[in-house]
Amino acid sequence: MKHSWWRGQLFLFDPLPPPAFTASQRLRLLAIFLALEFLFRPLLRNAAKHWHIAAAWSPLLQMALLVAAAWLLLSSFARVPLRELGLRPWRKWARTEKLYFVQILPLTVAIFFMVQFPTLKHLFAAHAAHLLGIVFLQQMLWGLYQELLYRGIVQTELVHRFGAIWGILVANLVFTFGPLHFYHFALSRHDHAHLWIFVGIFAIGLYFAVLYHRSRNLWIIAALHGCGDFFIDGLAQIIRFLR
Repeated sequence: MKHSWWRGQLFLFDPLPPPAFTASQRLRLLAIFLALEFLFRPLLRNAAKHWHIAAAWSPLLQMALLVAAAWLLLSSFARVPLRELGLRPWRKWARTEKLYFVQILPLTVAIFFMVQFPTLKHLFAAHAAHLLGIVFLQQMLWGLYQELLYRGIVQTELVHRFGAIWGILVANLVFTFGPLHFYHFALSRHDHAHLWIFVGIFAIGLYFAVLYHRSRNLWIIAALHGCGDFFIDGLAQIIRFLR
């Protein structure tokens, strides 16, 4: 037990049995992924352009609706217990998961805080603390949504079909080049160097994928993903609100 603090860093989590989904449930999970990513999310994004609400609240409302839709479809349509996708309550976490989480999350926040300190200082000076709270919640929901779909649904299904290595790799390719990040191709038309962003997306996605496969804990990667999105994209979003 004296080495428990380091087991998570080595991805030595207590093994859990794979989810015992029926063939019908697996098809419904894939249908939910396709419906949310290719139908509901694009429609929601287009509809948001006509909402007459404050710009800062619109993305948060979109994220809340996306997560609520995913939750509802998984519970009522696929009838899949969310704990089977890795959303287990804290009391059900193993010791290694808890120790890893209380180490990695503060470390992640501290590193991002130091890197983004000049931007944060500027935002506090501009009295944008309320925007920080709104955008933080938005990005945490966004991180949860992405991990729920791409790791909880897509990776789980592909690992079941093709095994761990190929399932993780193919799922991460879908995460990197699929509908979630496909817009980067358009951004690269005038700057081909922008394509290098896919290297970073694939690398961080692979880390989340392996961490999820080893721990089967979606809360951990959702929290890390949300924090990263907040410091990388969220702060830039707030600056645009202030212009």
